[in-house]
Amino acid sequence: MTPFDAPHTELAWMFLQSTSEGGDLDEGFTLLSDDFTYWSIYTRVSFDKDTLRQAIDWRKRTLEITIDLLRCVCEGDTVVVEAHAFGRTTAGVEYDSPFVGIFEMRDGMIVSMREYGDTRAAAQALPGSSPRGV
Repeated sequence: MTPFDAPHTELAWMFLQSTSEGGDLDEGFTLLSDDFTYWSIYTRVSFDKDTLRQAIDWRKRTLEITIDLLRCVCEGDTVVVEAHAFGRTTAGVEYDSPFVGIFEMRDGMIVSMREYGDTRAAAQALPGSSPRGV
């Protein structure tokens, strides 16, 4: 399935693209519900919409990423995106991580995202960004 085969997959892919290099983050955040939550295996902390925005703004100052889609799977209101993110930090550290994002949808909006990726790549590229000290 491609991201444009179903409305839910399109929303998930559009949001991911908004967080990557050249993406429109303001536009991406219009796809999120007011009660949106984000969780990642790296931080193991749940963020609300505002906190995720701050985290992405911070990351973009240090690391811009490009995301390549590998595949999308959609079942009901759940979308799973398998992708590969890569980039280089302002300090020259390479970031290279396969990842999976699991999105939940409701009423045409993204209500949650859970992200599973390479925790070592994140720790190397963005030291100090995990409250768990991973």
